[in-house]
Amino acid sequence: MLDTTPGPVSSEQDDAALLRLGYRPSLGRSLGIGAILTYGLLFFVPMAPVAVFGYVATMSHGAPVLVYLVAALVMGLSAISFREMARRFPVAGSVYGYTRLSTGRHLGFVAGWLVLLDYLLMPATLVVLAAVALEKVLPGVPVWAIVVGFILVSMGLNLAGITVTTRAGVVLLAVQLVVLLVFGAYVVRALAAGHAEPALAAVWHPGVDVGAVLGAVSMAALSYLGFDAVNTLNEEARGGGRTVGLATVILLVTITVLFCAEVWAAALVTPVADLAETDVARAFYLAVESVAPGWFSTVFTLTSAVLAIFSCLVVAHASTARLLFAMARDGVLPSALARTDRRGGPYVAVLVVSAVALGLGLALAGRSALATSLVTFGALGSYVLLHVSVIVRCWCQERSGRWLTHLAVPLLGAAALLAVLSRTAPLTRTVGLLWLAAGGIGYALSLLLRSKAARG
Repeated sequence: MLDTTPGPVSSEQDDAALLRLGYRPSLGRSLGIGAILTYGLLFFVPMAPVAVFGYVATMSHGAPVLVYLVAALVMGLSAISFREMARRFPVAGSVYGYTRLSTGRHLGFVAGWLVLLDYLLMPATLVVLAAVALEKVLPGVPVWAIVVGFILVSMGLNLAGITVTTRAGVVLLAVQLVVLLVFGAYVVRALAAGHAEPALAAVWHPGVDVGAVLGAVSMAALSYLGFDAVNTLNEEARGGGRTVGLATVILLVTITVLFCAEVWAAALVTPVADLAETDVARAFYLAVESVAPGWFSTVFTLTSAVLAIFSCLVVAHASTARLLFAMARDGVLPSALARTDRRGGPYVAVLVVSAVALGLGLALAGRSALATSLVTFGALGSYVLLHVSVIVRCWCQERSGRWLTHLAVPLLGAAALLAVLSRTAPLTRTVGLLWLAAGGIGYALSLLLRSKAARG
């Protein structure tokens, strides 16, 4: 078992831990805690609620802040499990690697295949959401041009290396935070003038439907899926799993405060319980237009669509490539995906992600709600197996005796995730289960062929 006591760890110790797990260090270890936090915030996207605010508000019958609080609680349990596994297994595959190293390769494949649905769809979903946001500002630009442009630039940054990607992200992150602060100032001005909805209605109001709130959590959870992405950087972080584990906890607190604050601000100036069907996709933008001058509405829209979504696309692109790299290194996917360049970047995986994202982005144009829900299904399904891995590794194999962290938290986390998954749309569950079945059949056939080859 790897040493999990606190303390500074050198790159040599990180690489030695990786070697003990059977992996040869091949990714460049260049990221400190600041870079990891920046990367995480970019993936979580400070402006993430903007894209789904209308859907969350209508699905929850006007209680969007409550939805984000419940989502934080549910995903917070997962964050704790991620922290525990990151400290034990400093590998790039995140939940796939954690499950494989704890429970075996078969269940590990299931976890990897589930999260692959999330990762392959995430870049495409982001460019689709960008197209929705840009529809009003740039009505003459075709959707295919937005998809192609976003993905090509993202590919270029990722081929330049993770350090370049992170440095570019610092600027994009700063702009998002400034724009959100300005929006908050306009909301405060509107409140002072008496133009506001009931202050606590978005948090709690009589007749709140718990089932509806849980259903909306499946949509809001998209904003909390960065934990897995951060954990894909384990092999590139100075301090390995300790650094990533600490960053996971800090990010949970930071994004919860940020998300709830901006959703509450928008709900205070928008009648979220009475949104027209045609206004759902642009509900947050309508909130901005109701309190801010036209020039700022344009700035906000461009920041959300171009900067926020694009910055998330860049880091989602990087994380997806690293998942493919980890699965290819284990022989689950074609070995070419595990090739790295002179900077230690998985360049073949980056190129493959670009091609897949381009195809899916064009195919899913105009179907942002379906794409978003499928991303959530894959991620939350794999997170259930993450909790199972904590119980198997820490409680059963290590016999840690820490019943709260290694038994109660993963049990509650898995149960909460299953409850959220049960509330997803029937089409989402059907497509997700078909994806899982297809992966299982393919995996079984590959095992059968390998067995025949070994005997022959």
